[in-house]
Amino acid sequence: MELINDKERRVMEALFKLGNCTVNQISKETLINRTALYHTLGLLIKKGLVTQVEKDKISYYEAISIEQYEKWVESKIETLKQTSKKDVAIFSTVKKDKKLSLYADVKYFEGPEGIRNFFADSIYNNKEKQILTITDYESGYAKLGDWFTEVYLPERVRKGVRVRSVLPDSPIGRSYVKSAKELLRDMCFVDIFKDLGIEMAVYDSKVTITVFDKKHPIGVIIKNDIIANAFREIFTYIWKTGEKVNIK
Repeated sequence: MELINDKERRVMEALFKLGNCTVNQISKETLINRTALYHTLGLLIKKGLVTQVEKDKISYYEAISIEQYEKWVESKIETLKQTSKKDVAIFSTVKKDKKLSLYADVKYFEGPEGIRNFFADSIYNNKEKQILTITDYESGYAKLGDWFTEVYLPERVRKGVRVRSVLPDSPIGRSYVKSAKELLRDMCFVDIFKDLGIEMAVYDSKVTITVFDKKHPIGVIIKNDIIANAFREIFTYIWKTGEKVNIK
């Protein structure tokens, strides 16, 4: 909580030091230009922290006493407390609307660092501990570099998050079969999303879309129960049509 901003604080400090003084004197003390000073002084006058008196067509400014300032701060804090109590009382009476809605919370991520945060959500904000994906491994995850295999995968396994992957049948895709059990991964080969460099996934109430562009990767998280349930049905239908991998 900031009752006065940095400029106001500098002006108040100067006024306590100089006493009754002009804008020129305050400007020399604070190194704030006159235009900005008039604005800041106006705010302080509105707050009741500074008084203005005109003598011989020259304005003089003076801060209230330290004791008055202390009382001013105490009153503001008390007002904030009372307002907060009222807010809490109102917010506590609001009931969540549990009806399903097509309104969606959408988050957008881009660039290497953004994509790392995007994927981290599937590990740390995943109550079901399961991810369902339709993905293009061959032209996809290779573009994420060593971070995916050396950081993301080990952390996902450590957190016990399982993955069911629908992916195109390819030598690279088949190469993941050997490590499937270790990586908590179930696999199903279906030639969908082949050479598209994208992935769609669902976990909890979120549907994600990943664009595996090496220079400018993009991730989108759409949080909505109806959309997530619809994607689950699509995933289940596709899963039934493909070749399941027997994980030993």
